[in-house]
Amino acid sequence: MRRHLYIWLCLLALTACKETNSPQPPSLIVEGWIDAGDIPVVLIHKSYVLDNQTYSEDDHTIEDVMGDLLIPFGKVSVSDGSEEIVLTGRIDTAYLPPYTYSSLNMTGCVGKTYTVLVQYKEYHASATTTIPPIATLDSLRVKSHEDDALDIRVYMSGINPEEEAYYALFVRKYKSKQFQLCPFGVFEGRNAKNGQLEIRVYNPSPDGKRLDNPGFLFYRDTEADDPQIYELKIARIDYPSFCYWKAYNEQIITRGILFVPTYKNIPGNVSGGQGIFSGMGSSVYSFSLSTDSTYRF
Repeated sequence: MRRHLYIWLCLLALTACKETNSPQPPSLIVEGWIDAGDIPVVLIHKSYVLDNQTYSEDDHTIEDVMGDLLIPFGKVSVSDGSEEIVLTGRIDTAYLPPYTYSSLNMTGCVGKTYTVLVQYKEYHASATTTIPPIATLDSLRVKSHEDDALDIRVYMSGINPEEEAYYALFVRKYKSKQFQLCPFGVFEGRNAKNGQLEIRVYNPSPDGKRLDNPGFLFYRDTEADDPQIYELKIARIDYPSFCYWKAYNEQIITRGILFVPTYKNIPGNVSGGQGIFSGMGSSVYSFSLSTDSTYRF
């Protein structure tokens, strides 16, 4: 399931889980990011209480619900303090909801602060983020484990444990557009030992054919003709983004576990709505699952 679909459903459920005698009005959901050296991307939609009176499984599909909550004609702009750019909306089926706002007229810069403004009918929301320094890796190792399972780890150095630094790992298949957050992939620089960090990379989309894969592992397909290339994104993020992605990560890890609460409030930085606008200082690296390798950068 796509990362944005899960975030979208989580936020819907957060609203739905509130005890109330009558349906609450939908709130505005904002999810966006701006990478250093890249353009801003923003998704917006409405949340709603999924009760039996509003939507039933018999006569409504997820597409019906999405169509009701999608916001294709909002006004979305991003300001860097000296210039404000209005983003252009367009259909983008790589995401769900399949509509994004972006602009080629602005690119993110390390150290700059960016504010997104969203207006749609009675909704008015804003969020501010700052792009931290760019995170980099020293190396990435792919090693066979057992039963074609892979132990994939990344290594970082020069980390000052006294400095407040927050990171997130994302991964995608080569030539795919959308990165997905890795389970257990949100961490702090204060965990560094002797200035070094070693982080295991887990698969956000485990092979559904492997019923014995509860641990989000990568597997090598020994019958595949292609090199099974993936791209890993290591991003340094600000503290509000860290809190958001950490809470969301916990949803990924604990879903389906009996007696563990599935939904809880996911903190964000959006005023006038819910969600996150995240500045990222990131680097992207490619690796293959087909052979055991150590990549040095």
